[in-house]
Amino acid sequence: MVSARDTQAALPLPAIAADMPLLDHGIDARRLGQFDRRDGLLARNTRLQPGDTLAIKVWRSGLDGGPPSWAAFDVPYRKAMRVLDALIFIAENRASDLAFRWYCGSKMCGTCAVRVNGREVLACWEAVEPAMTIEPLRNLAVIRDLVVDRVPFERRVEGFEPWLERAAPYAGFPEPLSHMDMANASKALDCIGCMACYSACPVVGLGDLTDFAGPAPLVQFAQTALDPRNDARKVARLLATSGIFNCVSCYKCEEACPAAIPIVSRVIEPLKARAAVLAPRMAHHALALRAVVALRGRVDPGELMLRVQGLRALGRLRRLARFLWRGKIKPLATLLRRRNAATAAAGRILGDKGGTQ
Repeated sequence: MVSARDTQAALPLPAIAADMPLLDHGIDARRLGQFDRRDGLLARNTRLQPGDTLAIKVWRSGLDGGPPSWAAFDVPYRKAMRVLDALIFIAENRASDLAFRWYCGSKMCGTCAVRVNGREVLACWEAVEPAMTIEPLRNLAVIRDLVVDRVPFERRVEGFEPWLERAAPYAGFPEPLSHMDMANASKALDCIGCMACYSACPVVGLGDLTDFAGPAPLVQFAQTALDPRNDARKVARLLATSGIFNCVSCYKCEEACPAAIPIVSRVIEPLKARAAVLAPRMAHHALALRAVVALRGRVDPGELMLRVQGLRALGRLRRLARFLWRGKIKPLATLLRRRNAATAAAGRILGDKGGTQ
């Protein structure tokens, strides 16, 4: 249960000079937040002693037709106790009808994901805390207690046809594939389908207001969509159903992912780039933004509105008046097509073919 990286979380916090790199002090920058909060795995385990009482509230979906409610349990702590161990103790000693999922118990199957104190975790991999509020994942219907309905996720993945269809006959074995070819698809293969990212995603939480598939189905889709062997026509057809450009790149999915998959940077952004090539109509806004920056060396909101909405933008007078009042658009600068010192560099990097000139 205890990793070497977490041993530092129980040590006194050293004084850090403002101009000194974190690594010079033996601190993993990725763990800095845990270090500051004494929130590493070893810190949690040493903060509690065997026999201490854990105060746990668990979401119950309602027994015998009653309303959903929180149920409080006192659980005795034992060394290296996980959230899953606490749930098993409750089921065996306090509430035999408590419903929760788990299979492997070793961070492989992803079925035990729940929310603990407001964040998504794997129950089999998360150390207990002195006080915990445990609830089911969000954005999915609750079947009972901590068990959610995975059918919407599984149907969306099935709809993405997650298998390879070759545009050309198999060339034979061994098949030449470089690391560069498979860099992004291979990261997506680390997914264990726990749905933690799906629960953390605020866009999925908007429901039917968008057609965004959600990070978890897109990671499964990326395993084949980012594989160079897959038929580009098939990938283009399925990308059109993904709602990929509704992602706001908030990185909540990456924060929640227990497999440490860089979902935004290595899955969603590459899928957006693939869509811009294979289905450019989907990427109209992104390509227009690229073209504006390439031409001006900056974002010109006025020109961006015209490129994306056309003359319809001029008919929304109340919105235009609000933008003018707040200084968000500057019609004179847009009409004069003013550029800045970064224009030449932006043109070299981005080119000027990203949208209508």
